[in-house]
Amino acid sequence: MKLFMIILAAGNSSRFGYNKLFFRIGQKAMYERTIERMRAISFSGCETKIYMVSQYKELLERIKNDAEGIYNPYPQYGISYSIKLAIDEIKEKMKEEDIVMFSVCDQPYMRTDSLFRLIEGFITSHNGIGCPGNGRMLGNPVLFRKKYLEELYALEGDCGGKCVVRKHLEDVWMCEVSEKELEDLDMAPLVIVRGGGDLASGTIYHLKKEGYRVLVLETEAPACIRRHVAFCECIYEGKTIVEGMEAVRVQSEEEMQEAWKMEKIPVCVDAQGKWIETLFPQIVVDGILAKRNLGTTLDMAPLTIGLGPGFEAGVDVTAVIETMRGDSLGKIYYEGRALPNTGVPGVICGYSKERVIHAPADGVICYEKVVGEPVRKEEIIAYIDEVPVRATMDGFLRGAIRPGYVVNKGLKIIDIDPRREEVKYCWQISDKAHCIAESVMKVIKEWEEQICTSGM
Repeated sequence: MKLFMIILAAGNSSRFGYNKLFFRIGQKAMYERTIERMRAISFSGCETKIYMVSQYKELLERIKNDAEGIYNPYPQYGISYSIKLAIDEIKEKMKEEDIVMFSVCDQPYMRTDSLFRLIEGFITSHNGIGCPGNGRMLGNPVLFRKKYLEELYALEGDCGGKCVVRKHLEDVWMCEVSEKELEDLDMAPLVIVRGGGDLASGTIYHLKKEGYRVLVLETEAPACIRRHVAFCECIYEGKTIVEGMEAVRVQSEEEMQEAWKMEKIPVCVDAQGKWIETLFPQIVVDGILAKRNLGTTLDMAPLTIGLGPGFEAGVDVTAVIETMRGDSLGKIYYEGRALPNTGVPGVICGYSKERVIHAPADGVICYEKVVGEPVRKEEIIAYIDEVPVRATMDGFLRGAIRPGYVVNKGLKIIDIDPRREEVKYCWQISDKAHCIAESVMKVIKEWEEQICTSGM
């Protein structure tokens, strides 16, 4: 008996943003993992043969030692054309007892042992069709006996093997697998951002506007001064809106999926970045702004980006973005580090250190003023327990750490803006955050372009 394994890999990955077949999980590209799973399948008395149908000649060249390539010059004709090309290749070699399996190339969670169970169970069954499922849905790959070859060959357009499966459900043998294993990568690229403070929120905002799926990882108690323009605020409130864009707190992958479906940004508590290991993001951005690296590594994703000091480009992350105000703000480093933290705020209208107030004592903070209100120098604007916090200059309260927050002496707690006529800045993402975000997007777009042109 022969088992013909057909990998259908001729799509354009239009929703993914770039050729997802080259998307790396760990050290291996998606197409390599698919072939590796198939090469691991072995049954006594069963000869296996692997084919790949693709429009990408470079891909077919790469796999020639592991699989036989079938070039598809007309991917615009739909998946049915790839199926026809495959059947043309095998129909003269296929005997009555042989089996053909059609597989997609973008199932990162499919397990080798599940694939083995699927094929083994189908071989011993009396059914004509076999596929994995979870009782609620059927998935890929799909196995067919020879009697279905003509029906498969007659398919048109984007109608694939599932169209035949739906017509013959009474002849389907199903192998139970987890719902996760049935997922593919046919969706917008996933970017995980560590940190949801005001500067990171500028990047999150731009990523979402560009159509990326974004997941934000935060601590249990974020300490953000400009919390009205920070997505991390939803950790406390359950949801928050920044310039018309809504973020919601989530606790499970199901809730993340629901948030993406509703065009919202999911934010969850995960200071260690454990979700990165589970979700295989294409991109990780460290926007914690801790002035040091709190655990982001180069191998967390195919592309990793660090914001500010604490990262070395090419060692800790792929690229580093400068976050210090001045001529170099937004500079992209592919080697070396960002400028060291001076602890001195950028100058606005001639004011620098005076703009930021640090906690004069340990304790719980409460306010006499709210964000957006004018303040006068030496005016009491808050208390930490019984210790007064006085304004360091005239202006308006641009940002203040959350009321009731337990602060430590020396922690940044308040931001005063001298531009009293520009109160609107309280509710807007800062020019600094936008500048950093634009550099992040430039790194991502250049990386995607490189993938599209080089296949790496």
